[in-house]
Amino acid sequence: MLKVSEKSLELNVGAELLGFLRHNWGMPKAYLRGLTQREEKLEGVDFFAHLDPATRIFAFQFKAPKGTMDAPPYRYTLKRRQHDLLFSLAKDAPGSVFYVFPYYVTPVKLHQDVPDLAKDTWLLDLHQIETAALFGNAETKTIRCTGCRAEANPTYEMSPLRDILPSGMPVQKFASWYGQYRNFPMHDTDQPTRQRDSWIARGLRVAIVLPENKGNP
Repeated sequence: MLKVSEKSLELNVGAELLGFLRHNWGMPKAYLRGLTQREEKLEGVDFFAHLDPATRIFAFQFKAPKGTMDAPPYRYTLKRRQHDLLFSLAKDAPGSVFYVFPYYVTPVKLHQDVPDLAKDTWLLDLHQIETAALFGNAETKTIRCTGCRAEANPTYEMSPLRDILPSGMPVQKFASWYGQYRNFPMHDTDQPTRQRDSWIARGLRVAIVLPENKGNP
């Protein structure tokens, strides 16, 4: 059975998300940015540190469902190391860091719902999900999602993409966290390396909301 690729979900849901940021949530100067190692070599953390202080930041961690059929529960794999880093950013910033769970496995359902994938895409605010409570001693966790409920013992409430009311975090907070993100270790060692585990960066998109009266530096 042919599946919708993770990249296809990220691109198409991301486009709708950007539309909501600009037109529904009153943030016309918003744009999405990936955090790639190539960009870091060219720009580094200074890109964020030099943004206007009034800039607001959101982080969206896209996930693709497992399995081969479009039927609940939709299952997603979470990684402890990735989650722990995201939670460190989210814990003091409600409404700023989200898991994005699109309920799309097959092209049939995706073709049916385009251009309104938001109708079955759900956001889970990370600020409520402490790492130890979710993972225990495990390194990975499968989260099962049906409607607005994400079950992983414990159960969390999600919001439809179109209904979320994001608040964003100050750019200074994100810039400080980004320094940790760039140097997150590949293996469990006391000394961080310059090379990240591929799962740390995978599927992470940052929404940068510039002040309306100022452009990008």
